[in-house]
Amino acid sequence: MCTLNLSEYDTFEIEKITTTSFPATTIEAHGASVPFCKKCGNQETQVFLKNGNKYCKRCFLIILRHKFRATLSKSKSVHTNDSILVAHSGKANSTLLLHLITTDTNESISKKPQFSFKVLYVDDGIAKGRSIKERESIQSALAKEAENLQFSTYILPLSNCVTDSICEEMQLVNVPLMNTTSENTTVQEIFDNLENDTAKDELLQQLRLKLLVSAARKLNCNKIFIADASVDLAVKVLGNVSTGRGSQLPFNVAFSDRRYEDVTLLRPLRDFTRDDITGYLECYNLHPIFNCDKYNSSFPASIRNVTKNFVYKLDSEFHSTVPTIYRTSEKLATKRMECENNNTKIDDNVDNNICVLCELTSNSSYLSKEQPSVAQAKLFSKLVSTVADTSLNMATNSLNIHELSSNEQIKSTNALKKEKHQCQSDIHKSFLKQSIIEKYLCYGCRLIFLNSKQVDSILPNFISNAIQKKSQIAHLEKEISNFLL
Repeated sequence: MCTLNLSEYDTFEIEKITTTSFPATTIEAHGASVPFCKKCGNQETQVFLKNGNKYCKRCFLIILRHKFRATLSKSKSVHTNDSILVAHSGKANSTLLLHLITTDTNESISKKPQFSFKVLYVDDGIAKGRSIKERESIQSALAKEAENLQFSTYILPLSNCVTDSICEEMQLVNVPLMNTTSENTTVQEIFDNLENDTAKDELLQQLRLKLLVSAARKLNCNKIFIADASVDLAVKVLGNVSTGRGSQLPFNVAFSDRRYEDVTLLRPLRDFTRDDITGYLECYNLHPIFNCDKYNSSFPASIRNVTKNFVYKLDSEFHSTVPTIYRTSEKLATKRMECENNNTKIDDNVDNNICVLCELTSNSSYLSKEQPSVAQAKLFSKLVSTVADTSLNMATNSLNIHELSSNEQIKSTNALKKEKHQCQSDIHKSFLKQSIIEKYLCYGCRLIFLNSKQVDSILPNFISNAIQKKSQIAHLEKEISNFLL
Protein backbone atom coordinates (compact mmCIF):
# COMPACT_ATOMS: atom_id res chain seq x y z
CA MET A 1 0.00 0.00 0.00
CA CYS A 2 1.33 3.39 -0.93
CA THR A 3 1.86 5.97 1.78
CA LEU A 4 0.59 9.47 2.17
CA ASN A 5 2.21 12.44 0.53
CA LEU A 6 5.45 13.50 2.18
CA SER A 7 3.76 16.71 3.20
CA GLU A 8 1.29 17.10 6.02
CA TYR A 9 -2.31 18.15 5.61
CA ASP A 10 -2.02 21.92 5.89
CA THR A 11 -3.71 23.19 2.76
CA PHE A 12 -7.44 23.72 2.76
CA GLU A 13 -9.41 22.19 -0.07
CA ILE A 14 -12.81 23.74 -0.76
CA GLU A 15 -13.78 21.54 -3.67
CA LYS A 16 -14.53 17.84 -3.29
CA ILE A 17 -11.49 15.59 -3.08
CA THR A 18 -11.09 13.44 -6.13
CA THR A 19 -10.67 9.70 -6.04
CA THR A 20 -6.96 10.10 -6.67
CA SER A 21 -6.36 11.80 -3.32
CA PHE A 22 -5.07 8.53 -1.86
CA PRO A 23 -3.13 5.79 -3.63
CA ALA A 24 -5.13 2.76 -4.63
CA THR A 25 -5.01 -0.23 -2.33
CA THR A 26 -7.56 -2.41 -4.09
CA ILE A 27 -7.04 -5.75 -5.74
CA GLU A 28 -7.17 -4.26 -9.19
CA ALA A 29 -4.18 -2.07 -8.46
CA HIS A 30 -1.99 -5.10 -7.78
CA GLY A 31 -3.03 -7.49 -10.51
CA ALA A 32 -5.39 -10.42 -10.76
CA SER A 33 -3.36 -12.99 -8.83
CA VAL A 34 -3.56 -11.79 -5.23
CA PRO A 35 -2.83 -13.96 -2.14
CA PHE A 36 -5.40 -14.50 0.55
CA CYS A 37 -5.71 -12.45 3.73
CA LYS A 38 -2.90 -13.05 6.22
CA LYS A 39 -5.29 -13.05 9.18
CA CYS A 40 -8.36 -15.03 8.10
CA GLY A 41 -6.89 -16.82 5.06
CA ASN A 42 -10.27 -16.94 3.34
CA GLN A 43 -10.93 -13.69 1.55
CA GLU A 44 -8.82 -12.11 -1.12
CA THR A 45 -6.38 -9.38 -0.14
CA GLN A 46 -7.61 -5.82 -0.47
CA VAL A 47 -5.11 -3.88 1.66
CA PHE A 48 -1.37 -4.01 1.02
CA LEU A 49 0.91 -2.61 3.71
CA LYS A 50 4.42 -1.34 3.26
CA ASN A 51 5.86 -4.01 5.56
CA GLY A 52 4.59 -6.74 3.23
CA ASN A 53 1.49 -7.74 5.18
CA LYS A 54 -1.73 -8.18 3.21
CA TYR A 55 -5.24 -8.17 4.64
CA CYS A 56 -8.81 -8.18 3.52
CA LYS A 57 -10.84 -5.09 4.31
CA ARG A 58 -12.74 -6.65 7.21
CA CYS A 59 -9.67 -7.98 9.02
CA PHE A 60 -7.74 -4.76 8.45
CA LEU A 61 -10.45 -2.66 10.09
CA ILE A 62 -10.78 -5.09 12.99
CA ILE A 63 -7.03 -4.87 13.62
CA LEU A 64 -7.11 -1.06 13.70
CA ARG A 65 -10.11 -0.93 16.02
CA HIS A 66 -8.44 -3.42 18.33
CA LYS A 67 -5.22 -1.39 18.27
CA PHE A 68 -7.16 1.75 19.20
CA ARG A 69 -9.03 0.13 22.07
CA ALA A 70 -5.95 -1.72 23.32
CA THR A 71 -3.99 1.53 23.52
CA LEU A 72 -6.69 3.04 25.73
CA SER A 73 -7.31 -0.02 27.90
CA LYS A 74 -3.71 -0.96 28.70
CA SER A 75 -2.90 2.52 29.99
CA LYS A 76 -5.88 2.52 32.40
CA SER A 77 -6.05 6.29 31.95
CA VAL A 78 -9.63 6.48 30.67
CA HIS A 79 -12.61 5.65 32.86
CA THR A 80 -16.30 5.27 32.16
CA ASN A 81 -17.38 8.60 33.63
CA ASP A 82 -14.69 10.66 31.93
CA SER A 83 -15.61 13.64 29.80
CA ILE A 84 -13.24 13.82 26.83
CA LEU A 85 -12.45 16.73 24.53
CA VAL A 86 -11.23 15.67 21.07
CA ALA A 87 -8.79 18.10 19.45
CA HIS A 88 -9.88 18.33 15.81
CA SER A 89 -7.38 19.76 13.32
CA GLY A 90 -9.27 18.91 10.15
CA LYS A 91 -6.45 16.64 8.97
CA ALA A 92 -6.44 12.92 8.25
CA ASN A 93 -5.40 11.91 11.78
CA SER A 94 -8.28 13.78 13.40
CA THR A 95 -10.76 12.49 10.83
CA LEU A 96 -9.71 8.91 11.57
CA LEU A 97 -9.89 9.46 15.34
CA LEU A 98 -13.41 10.88 15.21
CA HIS A 99 -14.59 8.05 12.97
CA LEU A 100 -13.05 5.43 15.28
CA ILE A 101 -14.91 6.95 18.20
CA THR A 102 -18.25 6.99 16.42
CA THR A 103 -17.97 3.59 14.71
CA ASP A 104 -20.42 1.04 16.09
CA THR A 105 -20.37 -2.28 14.26
CA ASN A 106 -21.50 -5.79 15.10
CA GLU A 107 -17.97 -6.91 15.92
CA SER A 108 -17.58 -7.66 19.61
CA ILE A 109 -14.20 -5.94 19.84
CA SER A 110 -15.45 -2.68 18.40
CA LYS A 111 -18.15 -1.73 20.87
CA LYS A 112 -18.63 1.99 21.10
CA PRO A 113 -16.76 3.43 24.12
CA GLN A 114 -19.14 4.71 26.81
CA PHE A 115 -17.57 8.12 27.31
CA SER A 116 -18.80 11.67 26.95
CA PHE A 117 -17.14 13.30 23.92
CA LYS A 118 -16.93 16.89 22.75
CA VAL A 119 -14.99 18.20 19.77
CA LEU A 120 -12.98 21.41 19.52
CA TYR A 121 -11.40 23.02 16.48
CA VAL A 122 -8.88 25.82 17.07
CA ASP A 123 -9.15 28.29 14.20
CA ASP A 124 -5.52 29.25 13.58
CA GLY A 125 -6.15 30.66 10.11
CA ILE A 126 -5.17 34.16 11.18
CA ALA A 127 -1.63 32.95 11.98
CA LYS A 128 -1.38 30.86 8.79
CA GLY A 129 -2.53 33.66 6.51
CA ARG A 130 -5.92 32.23 5.53
CA SER A 131 -8.55 34.63 4.24
CA ILE A 132 -11.93 35.18 5.88
CA LYS A 133 -13.61 33.29 3.05
CA GLU A 134 -11.38 30.25 3.55
CA ARG A 135 -11.98 30.25 7.29
CA GLU A 136 -15.74 30.45 6.76
CA SER A 137 -15.56 27.55 4.29
CA ILE A 138 -13.63 25.49 6.83
CA GLN A 139 -16.24 26.25 9.46
CA SER A 140 -19.01 25.19 7.09
CA ALA A 141 -17.24 21.88 6.46
CA LEU A 142 -16.83 21.38 10.20
CA ALA A 143 -20.52 22.11 10.78
CA LYS A 144 -21.49 19.51 8.18
CA GLU A 145 -19.14 16.97 9.74
CA ALA A 146 -20.50 17.72 13.22
CA GLU A 147 -24.03 17.10 11.98
CA ASN A 148 -23.02 13.66 10.69
CA LEU A 149 -21.09 12.74 13.83
CA GLN A 150 -23.77 14.07 16.18
CA PHE A 151 -21.14 15.47 18.52
CA SER A 152 -21.11 18.88 20.17
CA THR A 153 -18.44 20.61 18.10
CA TYR A 154 -16.97 23.94 19.15
CA ILE A 155 -14.72 26.40 17.38
CA LEU A 156 -12.25 28.65 19.17
CA PRO A 157 -10.38 31.41 17.29
CA LEU A 158 -6.67 31.77 17.98
CA SER A 159 -7.30 35.45 18.73
CA ASN A 160 -8.82 34.42 22.08
CA CYS A 161 -5.32 33.93 23.43
CA VAL A 162 -4.74 37.71 23.49
CA THR A 163 -7.88 38.45 25.50
CA ASP A 164 -7.97 38.67 29.28
CA SER A 165 -10.24 35.61 29.48
CA ILE A 166 -9.08 32.92 27.06
CA CYS A 167 -12.30 30.91 26.99
CA GLU A 168 -14.97 33.21 28.33
CA GLU A 169 -17.61 31.92 25.91
CA MET A 170 -17.48 28.70 23.91
CA GLN A 171 -18.94 28.99 20.40
CA LEU A 172 -20.59 26.12 18.54
CA VAL A 173 -19.29 25.44 15.06
CA ASN A 174 -22.65 26.17 13.42
CA VAL A 175 -22.65 29.74 14.77
CA PRO A 176 -21.09 32.39 12.46
CA LEU A 177 -17.68 33.69 13.48
CA MET A 178 -17.78 36.85 15.56
CA ASN A 179 -16.00 39.90 14.21
CA THR A 180 -12.85 40.35 16.32
CA THR A 181 -10.83 42.71 14.20
CA SER A 182 -8.76 44.16 17.04
CA GLU A 183 -7.80 40.74 18.42
CA ASN A 184 -6.91 39.45 14.94
CA THR A 185 -4.69 42.49 14.39
CA THR A 186 -2.94 41.85 17.69
CA VAL A 187 -2.28 38.21 16.78
CA GLN A 188 -0.89 39.24 13.40
CA GLU A 189 1.44 41.75 15.06
CA ILE A 190 2.70 39.10 17.48
CA PHE A 191 3.61 36.69 14.69
CA ASP A 192 5.00 39.42 12.43
CA ASN A 193 7.43 40.52 15.16
CA LEU A 194 8.88 37.03 15.54
CA GLU A 195 12.20 36.52 13.82
CA ASN A 196 11.77 33.27 11.86
CA ASP A 197 9.39 30.50 10.87
CA THR A 198 10.57 28.23 13.67
CA ALA A 199 9.62 30.78 16.33
CA LYS A 200 6.21 31.31 14.70
CA ASP A 201 5.55 27.58 14.45
CA GLU A 202 6.60 26.94 18.05
CA LEU A 203 4.44 29.77 19.37
CA LEU A 204 1.46 28.54 17.37
CA GLN A 205 1.81 25.03 18.82
CA GLN A 206 2.00 26.37 22.38
CA LEU A 207 -0.97 28.71 21.92
CA ARG A 208 -3.10 25.92 20.44
CA LEU A 209 -2.31 23.70 23.41
CA LYS A 210 -3.12 26.52 25.80
CA LEU A 211 -6.51 27.06 24.15
CA LEU A 212 -7.26 23.32 24.20
CA VAL A 213 -6.60 23.05 27.92
CA SER A 214 -8.55 26.22 28.71
CA ALA A 215 -11.49 24.97 26.63
CA ALA A 216 -11.40 21.59 28.37
CA ARG A 217 -11.69 23.30 31.73
CA LYS A 218 -14.53 25.47 30.49
CA LEU A 219 -16.41 22.42 29.14
CA ASN A 220 -15.67 20.35 32.27
CA CYS A 221 -13.56 17.81 30.36
CA ASN A 222 -10.82 16.04 32.29
CA LYS A 223 -9.21 14.35 29.25
CA ILE A 224 -8.07 15.61 25.85
CA PHE A 225 -7.55 13.30 22.87
CA ILE A 226 -4.76 14.47 20.55
CA ALA A 227 -4.51 12.69 17.19
CA ASP A 228 -0.73 12.24 17.08
CA ALA A 229 0.28 9.14 15.11
CA SER A 230 3.65 7.38 15.32
CA VAL A 231 5.20 9.49 12.57
CA ASP A 232 4.07 12.68 14.33
CA LEU A 233 5.76 11.53 17.52
CA ALA A 234 8.96 10.73 15.63
CA VAL A 235 8.97 14.24 14.19
CA LYS A 236 8.38 15.66 17.67
CA VAL A 237 11.33 13.75 19.09
CA LEU A 238 13.82 15.21 16.63
CA GLY A 239 12.09 18.59 16.49
CA ASN A 240 12.03 19.07 20.26
CA VAL A 241 15.71 18.28 20.57
CA SER A 242 16.48 20.77 17.80
CA THR A 243 14.42 23.55 19.39
CA GLY A 244 15.77 23.26 22.93
CA ARG A 245 12.98 21.11 24.38
CA GLY A 246 14.89 17.87 24.86
CA SER A 247 14.03 17.72 28.56
CA GLN A 248 10.31 17.92 27.67
CA LEU A 249 10.28 14.79 25.48
CA PRO A 250 8.78 12.48 28.15
CA PHE A 251 5.73 14.77 28.24
CA ASN A 252 5.42 15.72 24.58
CA VAL A 253 5.56 12.19 23.13
CA ALA A 254 4.14 10.02 25.92
CA PHE A 255 0.71 8.46 25.67
CA SER A 256 -0.38 10.28 28.82
CA ASP A 257 0.78 13.85 29.45
CA ARG A 258 0.02 14.86 33.04
CA ARG A 259 1.66 18.28 33.17
CA TYR A 260 -1.69 19.77 34.24
CA GLU A 261 -3.33 18.81 37.52
CA ASP A 262 -6.93 18.80 36.29
CA VAL A 263 -6.56 17.88 32.58
CA THR A 264 -4.70 14.91 31.05
CA LEU A 265 -3.53 14.85 27.43
CA LEU A 266 -3.86 11.44 25.74
CA ARG A 267 -2.56 10.23 22.36
CA PRO A 268 -4.64 7.15 21.42
CA LEU A 269 -3.26 6.98 17.84
CA ARG A 270 0.40 6.77 18.85
CA ASP A 271 0.71 3.21 17.45
CA PHE A 272 -0.92 4.02 14.11
CA THR A 273 1.31 4.22 11.04
CA ARG A 274 0.79 6.25 7.88
CA ASP A 275 -0.31 3.04 6.14
CA ASP A 276 -2.96 2.50 8.80
CA ILE A 277 -4.33 6.00 8.37
CA THR A 278 -4.38 5.86 4.58
CA GLY A 279 -5.98 2.41 4.50
CA TYR A 280 -8.66 3.31 7.02
CA LEU A 281 -9.67 6.45 5.11
CA GLU A 282 -9.82 4.46 1.88
CA CYS A 283 -11.92 1.67 3.35
CA TYR A 284 -14.56 4.09 4.59
CA ASN A 285 -14.12 6.60 1.76
CA LEU A 286 -13.42 9.40 4.25
CA HIS A 287 -12.16 12.79 3.09
CA PRO A 288 -10.33 15.08 5.52
CA ILE A 289 -11.22 18.76 5.49
CA PHE A 290 -7.60 19.54 4.65
CA ASN A 291 -6.36 17.77 1.51
CA CYS A 292 -2.90 16.20 1.76
CA ASP A 293 -2.22 16.55 -1.98
CA LYS A 294 -2.19 20.34 -1.99
CA TYR A 295 0.65 21.13 0.37
CA ASN A 296 1.19 24.76 1.20
CA SER A 297 2.83 24.97 4.60
CA SER A 298 2.51 28.29 6.37
CA PHE A 299 5.98 27.92 7.91
CA PRO A 300 8.02 26.02 5.30
CA ALA A 301 11.39 27.03 6.77
CA SER A 302 10.61 25.96 10.33
CA ILE A 303 12.69 23.27 12.01
CA ARG A 304 9.60 21.12 12.56
CA ASN A 305 8.67 21.20 8.88
CA VAL A 306 12.22 20.42 7.76
CA THR A 307 12.41 17.58 10.29
CA LYS A 308 9.06 16.23 9.10
CA ASN A 309 10.20 16.10 5.49
CA PHE A 310 13.43 14.39 6.56
CA VAL A 311 11.63 11.73 8.61
CA TYR A 312 9.03 11.10 5.89
CA LYS A 313 11.66 10.64 3.22
CA LEU A 314 13.82 8.41 5.40
CA ASP A 315 10.83 6.32 6.43
CA SER A 316 9.83 5.78 2.80
CA GLU A 317 13.19 4.07 2.21
CA PHE A 318 13.72 2.43 5.61
CA HIS A 319 10.43 1.31 7.14
CA SER A 320 11.79 0.91 10.67
CA THR A 321 12.80 4.58 10.96
CA VAL A 322 9.68 5.87 12.71
CA PRO A 323 9.32 2.98 15.21
CA THR A 324 13.00 3.25 16.12
CA ILE A 325 12.76 6.98 16.84
CA TYR A 326 9.55 7.15 18.81
CA ARG A 327 10.09 3.88 20.69
CA THR A 328 13.47 5.18 21.84
CA SER A 329 11.77 8.26 23.27
CA GLU A 330 9.73 6.04 25.60
CA LYS A 331 12.93 5.18 27.47
CA LEU A 332 13.66 8.82 28.29
CA ALA A 333 12.69 10.27 31.64
CA THR A 334 13.29 13.50 33.52
CA LYS A 335 14.97 13.89 36.89
CA ARG A 336 11.55 14.68 38.34
CA MET A 337 10.16 11.31 37.23
CA GLU A 338 13.14 9.54 38.76
CA CYS A 339 12.58 11.36 42.04
CA GLU A 340 8.88 10.49 42.06
CA ASN A 341 9.54 6.84 41.26
CA ASN A 342 12.14 6.60 44.03
CA ASN A 343 9.97 8.56 46.51
CA THR A 344 12.72 11.15 46.73
CA LYS A 345 11.81 14.54 48.13
CA ILE A 346 11.75 17.27 45.51
CA ASP A 347 12.83 20.80 46.29
CA ASP A 348 9.93 23.24 46.60
CA ASN A 349 11.67 25.66 44.22
CA VAL A 350 11.27 23.11 41.43
CA ASP A 351 7.49 23.48 41.43
CA ASN A 352 7.85 27.26 41.46
CA ASN A 353 10.09 27.19 38.39
CA ILE A 354 7.26 26.43 35.94
CA CYS A 355 7.26 27.99 32.47
CA VAL A 356 4.26 30.30 32.07
CA LEU A 357 3.83 29.27 28.42
CA CYS A 358 4.29 25.48 28.19
CA GLU A 359 3.78 24.89 31.95
CA LEU A 360 6.68 22.46 32.19
CA THR A 361 9.47 22.61 34.75
CA SER A 362 12.89 23.73 33.65
CA ASN A 363 15.31 20.79 33.68
CA SER A 364 17.98 22.99 35.28
CA SER A 365 15.89 23.05 38.47
CA TYR A 366 17.13 19.56 39.37
CA LEU A 367 20.81 20.45 39.02
CA SER A 368 23.01 21.62 41.86
CA LYS A 369 24.12 25.23 41.96
CA GLU A 370 27.68 24.16 41.16
CA GLN A 371 26.51 22.27 38.05
CA PRO A 372 25.38 24.64 35.27
CA SER A 373 22.75 23.47 32.84
CA VAL A 374 23.25 23.41 29.08
CA ALA A 375 21.01 26.47 28.74
CA GLN A 376 23.03 28.41 31.32
CA ALA A 377 26.30 27.43 29.65
CA LYS A 378 24.99 28.57 26.28
CA LEU A 379 23.77 31.86 27.73
CA PHE A 380 27.14 32.44 29.38
CA SER A 381 28.93 31.79 26.08
CA LYS A 382 26.62 34.25 24.33
CA LEU A 383 27.25 36.98 26.89
CA VAL A 384 31.01 36.56 26.72
CA SER A 385 31.11 36.59 22.92
CA THR A 386 28.59 39.38 22.23
CA VAL A 387 28.92 41.98 24.99
CA ALA A 388 31.78 44.29 24.12
CA ASP A 389 34.26 45.68 26.68
CA THR A 390 32.83 43.59 29.49
CA SER A 391 34.87 41.63 31.94
CA LEU A 392 34.34 37.96 32.66
CA ASN A 393 33.02 38.70 36.13
CA MET A 394 30.38 41.05 34.74
CA ALA A 395 29.24 38.39 32.29
CA THR A 396 29.00 35.91 35.16
CA ASN A 397 26.92 38.35 37.18
CA SER A 398 24.63 38.86 34.20
CA LEU A 399 24.15 35.11 33.95
CA ASN A 400 23.11 34.91 37.60
CA ILE A 401 20.38 37.52 37.14
CA HIS A 402 18.05 34.83 35.78
CA GLU A 403 18.19 32.97 39.09
CA LEU A 404 17.40 35.98 41.32
CA SER A 405 14.16 37.50 42.44
CA SER A 406 12.72 40.61 40.79
CA ASN A 407 14.11 43.02 43.40
CA GLU A 408 17.53 41.38 43.26
CA GLN A 409 17.47 41.57 39.48
CA ILE A 410 17.00 45.33 39.64
CA LYS A 411 19.82 45.74 42.14
CA SER A 412 22.18 43.51 40.16
CA THR A 413 21.42 45.28 36.92
CA ASN A 414 21.93 48.72 38.48
CA ALA A 415 25.29 47.56 39.80
CA LEU A 416 26.29 46.47 36.32
CA LYS A 417 25.25 49.84 34.93
CA LYS A 418 27.61 51.67 37.27
CA GLU A 419 30.54 49.54 36.13
CA LYS A 420 29.98 50.30 32.46
CA HIS A 421 30.22 53.51 30.46
CA GLN A 422 27.20 55.78 30.19
CA CYS A 423 26.86 55.08 26.45
CA GLN A 424 26.08 51.44 27.18
CA SER A 425 23.23 52.11 29.62
CA ASP A 426 20.54 51.50 26.99
CA ILE A 427 21.79 47.94 26.51
CA HIS A 428 21.11 47.10 30.15
CA LYS A 429 17.71 48.75 30.15
CA SER A 430 16.55 46.41 27.41
CA PHE A 431 18.41 43.52 29.04
CA LEU A 432 16.50 44.11 32.27
CA LYS A 433 13.09 43.81 30.59
CA GLN A 434 14.05 40.71 28.65
CA SER A 435 15.74 39.04 31.62
CA ILE A 436 12.65 39.40 33.80
CA ILE A 437 10.52 37.83 31.06
CA GLU A 438 13.01 35.03 30.42
CA LYS A 439 13.16 34.22 34.13
CA TYR A 440 9.67 32.72 33.90
CA LEU A 441 10.14 30.92 30.57
CA CYS A 442 11.88 27.62 29.90
CA TYR A 443 14.80 27.56 27.49
CA GLY A 444 12.69 26.35 24.56
CA CYS A 445 10.12 29.12 25.06
CA ARG A 446 12.85 31.73 25.43
CA LEU A 447 14.07 30.88 21.94
CA ILE A 448 10.64 31.81 20.55
CA PHE A 449 11.08 35.44 21.53
CA LEU A 450 14.83 35.55 20.99
CA ASN A 451 15.92 38.60 18.94
CA SER A 452 12.29 39.60 18.40
CA LYS A 453 11.27 43.25 18.31
CA GLN A 454 9.90 44.65 21.59
CA VAL A 455 9.55 41.40 23.48
CA ASP A 456 7.59 42.94 26.33
CA SER A 457 4.97 44.46 24.01
CA ILE A 458 4.22 41.37 21.86
CA LEU A 459 3.58 38.89 24.66
CA PRO A 460 0.02 37.54 24.85
CA ASN A 461 -1.95 38.84 27.81
CA PHE A 462 -2.02 35.56 29.70
CA ILE A 463 1.79 35.39 29.65
CA SER A 464 2.18 38.99 30.84
CA ASN A 465 -0.39 38.46 33.58
CA ALA A 466 1.27 35.23 34.73
CA ILE A 467 4.71 36.89 34.86
CA GLN A 468 3.31 39.83 36.80
CA LYS A 469 1.57 37.53 39.26
CA LYS A 470 4.67 35.43 39.85
CA SER A 471 6.81 38.55 40.28
CA GLN A 472 4.42 39.91 42.90
CA ILE A 473 4.39 36.60 44.77
CA ALA A 474 8.19 36.47 44.74
CA HIS A 475 8.31 40.05 46.02
CA LEU A 476 5.91 39.28 48.87
CA GLU A 477 7.81 36.13 49.83
CA LYS A 478 10.99 38.17 49.99
CA GLU A 479 9.38 40.80 52.23
CA ILE A 480 7.91 38.36 54.75
CA SER A 481 10.83 35.92 54.77
CA ASN A 482 12.46 37.71 57.73
CA PHE A 483 9.30 37.36 59.82
CA LEU A 484 8.88 33.60 59.32
CA LEU A 485 10.15 31.10 61.86
